[in-house]
Amino acid sequence: MSLGILLLSAADAFLTGILLVHGADEINPVMAALLYRSVAMFAAFKMAMTGAGIMVMVFLARYQFMRVIRVQLVLYAVLTVYAWLIGYEVWMLGGSGELPLL
Repeated sequence: MSLGILLLSAADAFLTGILLVHGADEINPVMAALLYRSVAMFAAFKMAMTGAGIMVMVFLARYQFMRVIRVQLVLYAVLTVYAWLIGYEVWMLGGSGELPLL
């Protein structure tokens, strides 16, 4: 699951770059600032933050977040959201006309 999240995060960074070349805009202000400064810095920061978050969640996988939901389920949710995001980005690349915001 962790490896899947990291791979989808890398795919997201790659697809984001392609979409930006085709006229899309990055709406996350932190990532936009990094992206327009240096693509390498954007990719490194994105992978570092994703990796750090995954390491913490894997370490705490058996614990409950706010005593309500197991952290392991949060990992599944992150994987699902990334899969949806990749699908959305692929859909945007396949569509014609003006690209929406990322």
